[in-house]
Amino acid sequence: MVLATIDEITKRKHKKVVVIVNDFGKIGIDGKVMEKYGLKVKEMPSGCICCTLGSDLLTTLRDVAEVFKPDLVIIEPTGVADPEAIHGTLDLYVGPPIESTKIVIIVDSERYEIISKALEKPLRNQLKSAQVIILNKMDRVSPEVISGIESKIISSGVKAEIIPASATTGANLDKVVNAMVG
Repeated sequence: MVLATIDEITKRKHKKVVVIVNDFGKIGIDGKVMEKYGLKVKEMPSGCICCTLGSDLLTTLRDVAEVFKPDLVIIEPTGVADPEAIHGTLDLYVGPPIESTKIVIIVDSERYEIISKALEKPLRNQLKSAQVIILNKMDRVSPEVISGIESKIISSGVKAEIIPASATTGANLDKVVNAMVG
């Protein structure tokens, strides 16, 4: 979903995008995939942006802002990251000004039930902190499944905008782009 969204942002909005990827393991898989598609990626492997790498994130963000001068920086943490902690870390940022920040959570609609059971607390925290929730893989589940996920999220008290989408088919990517960059 991240690659498809970046592609749409650059095509539709003509924005220069930089991605900061945080893989929890020793080898940064996500960054290697993104580089395969021609993106410049700054990886932060072997830790979590929201805790052990907080100061590294700030340094990386400042370096990216000074060197690349992007219109948009996407921080892609690990799947168990705490977005509020990352957002709080950004309060300590010293560097070229950040105009705005937005917490966007991507939910795998196909695996939602399994993930919501296995990672209940991290998922709940992520959804509650979100301003936008993207239900990815809408093409791989029925409309009833999407509706059920939306209902569960809303009934848990989440107030974020929810956008079903598909990176594979491109469904609703225009809505995703508009929610992220206007």
